[in-house]
Formats: sequence, C-alpha cells, structure tokens
Amino acid sequence: MKHDRLIVVHFGELWLRGKNRNEYVKTLLRNIREELSSLSPMIERNYDRISITPRKESDIPKIKQQLSKIFGISNYKVSYKTKATIASISSLSEKLMKENSKEISSLRIEAHRSYKEHKFKSVDVVKALLKKAEKLGMKTNPRDYDTEMSISVTKDYAFISMERTKALKGLPVGTSGKGVVLLSGGIDSPVAAWYAMKRGIVPVYVHVHPFAKNSEALASKIPRIISILSEYHPHYKAYFVPAGLFQIKAAKTGRYELILLKAFMLGLAARIAELEDAKVIYTGESLGQVASQTPHNLLAAEMDVRIPVLRPLIGMDKEEIISVAKRIGTYEESIKEYSDVCSINARNPPTRMNAQLMDRLKLDIGLDRIIESSLAKARKVEE
Repeated sequence: MKHDRLIVVHFGELWLRGKNRNEYVKTLLRNIREELSSLSPMIERNYDRISITPRKESDIPKIKQQLSKIFGISNYKVSYKTKATIASISSLSEKLMKENSKEISSLRIEAHRSYKEHKFKSVDVVKALLKKAEKLGMKTNPRDYDTEMSISVTKDYAFISMERTKALKGLPVGTSGKGVVLLSGGIDSPVAAWYAMKRGIVPVYVHVHPFAKNSEALASKIPRIISILSEYHPHYKAYFVPAGLFQIKAAKTGRYELILLKAFMLGLAARIAELEDAKVIYTGESLGQVASQTPHNLLAAEMDVRIPVLRPLIGMDKEEIISVAKRIGTYEESIKEYSDVCSINARNPPTRMNAQLMDRLKLDIGLDRIIESSLAKARKVEE
C-alpha cells in the first residue's frame, strides 16, 4: 500500500477557546486556503488538526514556506496517513524507521489519541513501536534523542511524522477585528504591526508623512515595509496623511512640538478608527526609549483618545526590537534613510508633561481642526 505524504497542522491555543472555538478555526482555515490557493491542495479539518494534501510531492516545500507565515498555527508536520489501528500504525512506523535508520541515533516515540473511543490507548501505541525500534537495533530515549516519531490518532486515521516545525502561534488574523497601526519609517512600528496581526488584528496602517504630496510618500520605503508585513496577511488598508498643516501650526510651540505631534497622530488614528470600525490603536512605543515615551507624556498624548492604545513593545529594549525586526524581514527597509516626521529636533523636550498645559496647547493650535483638515487630504490605499 502506498502512503502519500501530507502536512498536518496543529492550532494549539485555539483549542483552548470556548464556545467560539469553531469560529477561530474557520478563520484559520480560510486564511490557509487563501494563502495556498495557487497550489490548490486538498485541505480538510480533522477534529483538532488540519490536514493538507498537496497535488504533487514537489509542492510540500512551498506549502511549508507559506504555513510559516500564517498566524494561529502552533506547529506543522510532514506526515503519512494510515488507518487508526495498532496493526496499520505499527506497519507504517516500522517502514519509516527502516527508511530513516541511517539518520537516527536515538529515537523518541510520542503518541496522542484525540478520539477516546478506540479500544487501544496512546501508551499501547508507544509500547508497540518501541518493540519495533528495539528489533531494528535502535536506541530509544524519551529525553536525549535526535529524532522524534510522532503519532496522532483520530477517529478514522492515524498521522505518523518524523519531523515537526514550530510555527508563529497567536490568533488567526481577522478573529480580533480591525486595528489602526501608526506606522512610521523606523524600526519599531512595523514590529508592533506584526504583533498586532499575531493577536488576530487586521491592520489599518496610518502613516503621517512630511511631503507636500501623498505621491511622494507612496514612492518611499513605506509601501515596501507594508508589502513585507503583508506576507503575514495579504489584506490591509493604508492611509497616507500629510503633516504639513500640523507642522506650520505647531512650529511655534518649541519644546512641546514632539508631544503635540504624538497627540496629533493619535487623534488621527482615533478618527480613522471611527471610519474603519476599528476597536484599538497600535503604536511602536517602548517605555522611556525617548522623551515622548515617558509615562507622563504617553498619558498626555492619549488623554483625549477614547479607544484602547496598545503598545506591544512597551517593555522591550532596542536590541530586542531589532532582533524581531530582522526575524520578520522589516529591518533592512526600516534602516534606510527617510525623512520621518517623528525626527523633530526639539531642544529640551519635556519628560513630565502637565495635562492642563497640554489641553491649552492643543486649543492654541486648533488640533481638532488640524486633524480633520489633514484627514481630508489623506490618500487611502487598499489591498
């Protein structure tokens, strides 16, 4: 009997969900089908896992590459499917042991039986396979091993694998609704956007730029950064908003300009959240990294914003953020030269902004009007 290879996807955290578990799994299935649509594999849900059968053997590396960038997957295994009986499992497992004997110095055997009505237990599967391994002269050690044989038993089938690949985990993008992501030209905010997607958020990017025309921002590195982030989820909206009016009005505020800029950007994000029915705002701020990111100044900048402002990098240092940026692929674009509006060279910026003073400064420059006027000049891009 020929046993075709397939890929078994496990979705870890989603299995802990309550009554809405199926909605999370359905979203994950939809995301997987969309990502793999060009390869047209057969995709099925088998209780607590998803099986992906490729049209041809050569598609397996491509499928694995795509799965590595889908949130909501705990791990995936290249596996073989057989009948859910001790005899079938033993026969196929022995065959795989023989085929891989040269690469195995010490073997660990793990079995999990998700369908509890079978007459045999997981431990019975392990015992049977340990005997097979011993007959082949293989060392078996549950702690010190270089190869793991994993057997997952469902109602009708058993899936046998000798390799496991860790995935991104998190929640499927779309399960947490939409969130506005303030995207600058630096290293931090793209990492924050990645973490937003990891918790199921569909991103609505807002980039505030210093150019006279939106077309100049669209020709910059920002769309390239968004393109890299879109490898983790292809659908997004992006608003490119000129900062010119704010810069004119806030120029005379001196040392307070940077904190006012933060309030301007968060105000824009809140207005766009209303338009897009987004429930949260994400920023790339890290506590104390710069003057505008002290506790007092974070509070002053967001005190008129009525939806949650989430900062996934708040406790990370710069080295940790750079490490993630390199891993997700945004770092090289982020370090390219760019005239970011956040690069205001304010002398002696305040670190403990007073709320009453902040209110007066916003009234003095007419911040609410600036936000509305700037939004009217924004360019919206959808993918």
